[in-house]
Amino acid sequence: MRPYYSINTDGTASTNLQLYALRQARRYWNELAANYLQDKEATENLVERCVFIVATLGLSVSQLLGQNDPAPLAGRVASPKVIWRRFVVQHGVTDLSADEFDKFIDIYDAGRHFGVSPDGVGHSRLESLDFEATHRWYETAHRIWLAVINALRADPHNVIELIDVDGFKA
Repeated sequence: MRPYYSINTDGTASTNLQLYALRQARRYWNELAANYLQDKEATENLVERCVFIVATLGLSVSQLLGQNDPAPLAGRVASPKVIWRRFVVQHGVTDLSADEFDKFIDIYDAGRHFGVSPDGVGHSRLESLDFEATHRWYETAHRIWLAVINALRADPHNVIELIDVDGFKA
């Protein structure tokens, strides 16, 4: 039996980095939503908080997929887009289209690789990231997590701790 994650930090304990990132994204999303719904105009650092949430969600998804690549490459972890395609084929996932997944990774990459690009579109890729868009990306990440965890739970060879992925719904 293969655990879906196993990272020894000190020889005795293991950690779940992807779940930690998801929990942090939920924490920051809940704080932002409370501020924003109370007073939209007084919400401080809205764009920065939205970017941080999407980047943290993307980190969790990237780590989740990296830990569960059906055909890992020797010497390096493949990109999330490549792993997602392999995972979809291996597990018959139909809950999320490749196009929707790619758009999520693209916005994640825009925040993760934030900076000036030669074509001038580097910064503009994040201009659409507001509260509503962040909510949609949060829901997309939640659907990705559900699809992966459900696919892994369907395989009796996987050992998966009880994770209430529904509890992460925005």
